[in-house]
Amino acid sequence: MTPFSFTGNAGTTLSHVVVPASGRDRVRIQYASATSDKAASLLTFRSQSRATTVTATSAANQTVINAPPYLGAAASDVVVLFSNATGTGVRGVVASVDAGAGTITLNANLGLALAAGDTVSLMASRGQVPVGATTKEVNAPTVFAVNEGPALIELDGTSACRINLVAGEYS
Repeated sequence: MTPFSFTGNAGTTLSHVVVPASGRDRVRIQYASATSDKAASLLTFRSQSRATTVTATSAANQTVINAPPYLGAAASDVVVLFSNATGTGVRGVVASVDAGAGTITLNANLGLALAAGDTVSLMASRGQVPVGATTKEVNAPTVFAVNEGPALIELDGTSACRINLVAGEYS
């Protein structure tokens, strides 16, 4: 088992953490700490529900991913892009898909360059923890687990929110 820890980005209305996973890594989150200014804020845990493989290079400064859309792909889908070369993943939101051209277009430029063989994972909500306008910590032997693919943890806010720390292990 290999431990990991990640800090989320400081956000106004959204903070998130991507826990990357390659192959058949199992992600087990054991601790999360989050701070929000929103009275009804939620810490949302997501895992991969579908995936597709990148077919050609997609540059970090563009919005188009060269990958056939996964089954049911649609605008506003939340995805995680995973680079095998760097072992990192980033969050994205789908703007549109073109099955004929074999592309997925995001709302914002790619956060990293993708190459053939990398993956685009559709992320589905699997659970939530109420945070509120405070700092909330959750810990247990397993707070959330993903059997295959990346984990995505999100926190909402009104003008300031941050996932302070997510920690756990790959098994």
